Parts: sequence; C-alpha cells; structure tokens
Amino acid sequence: MKQLEDLPDVLYAEIDTSKVEKSIFAIYEGITNRTLFPGDPTRLFLSTLAAVIAQQNAISDYTNKQNLLRYATGAFLDHRGVESDVWRLDACPAKTVLRFSLQEPRAVATAIPPKTRATADGRIFFATDAIALIPAGELYADINATCLAHGIAGNGLIEGQINRIVDAVAFIAGVSNITETNGGSDAEDDESFRNRIRIRPESFTTAGSELSYVYWALTAHSNINDVSVLSPLPGVVNIFVLLKNGKVPEPDSEEIKAVERVLNNQKHRPITDMVVVYPINAEPVDYTVTWFLSESQGAMFEQISAAVAQAVKEYEAWQIERAGRSIVPDKLIQRCLGAGARRVALNGLEFTQIDGSSIAEFAENPDRIIFGGIENE
Repeated sequence: MKQLEDLPDVLYAEIDTSKVEKSIFAIYEGITNRTLFPGDPTRLFLSTLAAVIAQQNAISDYTNKQNLLRYATGAFLDHRGVESDVWRLDACPAKTVLRFSLQEPRAVATAIPPKTRATADGRIFFATDAIALIPAGELYADINATCLAHGIAGNGLIEGQINRIVDAVAFIAGVSNITETNGGSDAEDDESFRNRIRIRPESFTTAGSELSYVYWALTAHSNINDVSVLSPLPGVVNIFVLLKNGKVPEPDSEEIKAVERVLNNQKHRPITDMVVVYPINAEPVDYTVTWFLSESQGAMFEQISAAVAQAVKEYEAWQIERAGRSIVPDKLIQRCLGAGARRVALNGLEFTQIDGSSIAEFAENPDRIIFGGIENE
C-alpha cells in the first residue's frame, strides 16, 4: 500500500533565488533587447527584486503546502484533522503510588483527603486521586496519585524521591512514592497526529479491519507510539502496545487500560471479536560496534567519534520506534559509515526477523562503542 512519503514532492512557487534571478534577467533582456552585464545598476536592482520575489514565493509555497496532509504542521494540521473529525490528543499526567506513613499506630483510622499534594522539589506536584484511610493499628496506606502538571515533566522520579508533604494532614509523619512516576506524555506530535488522520477512514468499517483497530488503539492514549494487531484464531484479536521512546508498558498500566476501554466499545469492536490487549514483547539484544579510521582521518578523531556515537543512538531509536521492526545490522553500518568511520565491525548484532508482537530491547552497555584504531589507507 502506498504511503504519503511515496508521493512526489510538490513546489507551488520557485524559492531558489538564483533561478528567480535568472528568470527575471531573461525576461528583462528579452523585452529591452540588451544584455545585463555584471555591475550594471539595472542588474543590481533586479537582483534585489529577485530576492524579494523568492521570499514571497517561499511564503506562498509554505502556505499552499499547509493544505496538504503531507506538509501540514501545527494549527494547520489541526484544521486538516477537523475535516475528518480527528483531534490532537491532549497531554497526559504522570502517575505514581504514594505511601503516607504515621509515626506510630493509632487506635482509630486516619483519613487522608483527596487532592493531598506531595512533591520532590517544590516544582512538580502529585495529588492523591481519592480519599484514603490508614486503618487503626496500621502504620501506612498506599494511594494512587496524579501529577498536577500534564506532560513528560512528571516522569522518571524514582522510588522515594517524592518525600515532601505540601498539604499537612494531621498525624501523618511522612510520604514517599513507592513506584517510579511514569505515564506522562506531551500533546500528540505532528507525525503521530498526521498518521491518525491518514488512517481515519479505516475507522468507519464495521468489520474489524486491522487498520481500524490500529486507529482506535492509537486514539486511546497520547503516550502510545505504535500498536500491532494479530489474529491467531478466527474471532480473536491480540493488540500489542508500544509506548513512546520504545518503552514497554506494564500489564496494568493506564495505557493498556485505555486501549481496552476504547477497543471494547460497541461502536469500535465487531460483536464477534474477542479483543485482548498486551504490552509489546521485548527481545533482548546486546552488541558492540567497533569502528576504525584511516590515517588521513586522524585529525578528525573527536568529531567522527561524536558522530559515530550519535549514529548508534539514532539507530537504536529507529529500531525500537515501531512494533515488529526486524533487526537489520546493515542499517547501523550505513549510519556509522555516513558519520565518517572508515570501517565498522559488529559483534552480537545479526539480522533477526521480529514479528508484530515484539520489538528489540537494547541492554545497557557502557562499552558498546569501541574505537578499533587507525588503519592504512
């Protein structure tokens, strides 16, 4: 099936100043029947005019392209989405579990009001989702809490980092998050939004097509980057969910629950289908990349070293960007050679076919990138 990227590029107006200038010179010389030599005041004036026209052409080209799905961005893309009743997903707040503790057990229950706030640094605040009780004779209670700031800012606070109570509660001596904060996501980016607009027509089906399930699953939560739809048996639909930055969701995460709610809606799921939602499976991968320089490149070691490290980072980000993306070592070699390496040797990275239920998961390895030395030309 053809994609947006398969379409030829379009240019509504010439934006190359040299071409605009050449065209103006040709028109003037044709009308006046005289040659414009370098240094001619008229030529200098027309050169200035050509620059202005090229800038206006660039504006015209940009504004016209905003009417096309492939090129539209920002608010222009939002308006393209409205035409298909597709709306950009809002940012979502991070979640965690807070443990409120007493100094010593009490003879009666201790109430912790809803919206009780706690923080790690006085900038990012988490508030309890509902009222909670520490039963009589107990020392603590665990309560679900939500970040008051939407977006990724609330992610990544490790266990115990949220340890300051903002709203004092009688008898409560301390607070601490017992799970790492996660699940926060920024508003949907243009590329994800563009993709949902493109596959919106698939959602009109009542037969449960693959892309219909993909569309509704991607709509469930803004932290979802990709989904894979597999049917091992007639009437059984398995949905595998991949989060942004290649993260694998927990089985009981907000993202998984959101997909389950959306896909089991009677308007989205054929009555004969049994839909089961899973976190994407992670295929562990560990490897090293050894790169070499030629003698003539020795003076550029630092620049090429940084470029190779960036190439490896970009390759790994690309590899875990989509569910079922097979491991192709040639992609990494290509990037490293493009970064300036003379030769690249990989150890532990081989072509691996990965099905739609899985992604590669790269192990942490501080010694992944190795400089192999300088070789003769």
